[in-house]
Amino acid sequence: MWRFESTHERADSQYLDQMIAALEVDAHVQSHADSILDAVAHQEPLIAQSLQTPQDPRFHAEGSVMRDHLRLMLMFVFALVEEKAHMVDIEEFRRLKGYEGEIQELEDLMKENISFFQVYTLCHDVAKWVSVTFSARRGSRGFELGFNKPRAHHFDEAAHERAQKLAQYRELYRQFAGAEFHGTGRQTQAQFYLHYGIDVHYPNHARKIHTPVNGALLTRLCEAHRLPARDREMLEDLISHHMEFGRDFHAVRPARIARYVHLARKRGYDADDFIDLAQACLFLDHSVGSLRLAAHGAWHETDGIVHFLKSEHDFAPHRRDEKEALRETQEKKERNRVLREVGLDGIAMMDVLGMESGPEFGLALRRIHAGIFGQGEMPRFGRKIDVEIEKRAGEYYKKLFEKGE
Repeated sequence: MWRFESTHERADSQYLDQMIAALEVDAHVQSHADSILDAVAHQEPLIAQSLQTPQDPRFHAEGSVMRDHLRLMLMFVFALVEEKAHMVDIEEFRRLKGYEGEIQELEDLMKENISFFQVYTLCHDVAKWVSVTFSARRGSRGFELGFNKPRAHHFDEAAHERAQKLAQYRELYRQFAGAEFHGTGRQTQAQFYLHYGIDVHYPNHARKIHTPVNGALLTRLCEAHRLPARDREMLEDLISHHMEFGRDFHAVRPARIARYVHLARKRGYDADDFIDLAQACLFLDHSVGSLRLAAHGAWHETDGIVHFLKSEHDFAPHRRDEKEALRETQEKKERNRVLREVGLDGIAMMDVLGMESGPEFGLALRRIHAGIFGQGEMPRFGRKIDVEIEKRAGEYYKKLFEKGE
């Protein structure tokens, strides 16, 4: 996905941490996200359960349960749609010189496919509830309480054992939050971890989207959001592989792009479209929705998406020129179509200006179009003609705005 310009007029940049902090105190986007979560939880017991899945603050310090993770993802998408946030204004992306178009395209992709990313958000971690398991360091309070399952045995732990440990963990957390420590939700989550040292794991949860029960849930939500069957297939593949996105791009690794190209072609998808969607999913899940916690503080990680973008470019640099040429051709065709619709094309303007085709008219038309496109001063032809051109230019801008919405 290669684009070479952003249509958004840049504002002062903010680090992603700052941008998300501002959204978290925006009552409107938070209420919108909560209303979506409440509604789907009421309809789908699997979602209602998953929202209460415990989270490990090392990777998910945004809140003690998975609802906090999903809420942040939804809030960011809604903020993009409402023009309260722009990805090109994120400082970590602002530093990516030459990638402005790619960043804008990621934003456009999410804004133009709201339902797709809502379903992804709701379903990508739904199997964590039935996968959750725990471990604790030897000598910690958690280890003494029995949260000491060796990592090697997490995959073969029986379902009833998982359920028992999950119930024990939730009760332990409830008691700690209600009696032993009083602070904000995030402070409580961090202090609980420091006090008990219990790590939370979800072995193989991504692949469990292929199970009949989770697959049926995905189908119902796709149907409720009126997504076509092709989108449902792509969502299943994106969810199944979403944990690999971060692992594959912990560094710039162009060779890893080949596996996604291969997967897309094998499944009959357009490879560029599939990679675009994977990048948007990685950004929402690993960057926006995940607050990391370490000794030096908490932060939203952007390295993964930056490495993914650079890897895509380095995988096939020649494609950049090819895509630029195609994009420019498509934009020119679309621009000319709108010019014809509003009467700013050559034939219509000959009548307005009262001129015949020729070098003089060609120069006048180029100057008018330059003025409309913001590439120069609008020429003057007298009040009556100027008013007519201004009126048609207004219609041109209106149609572009409607298309953007």
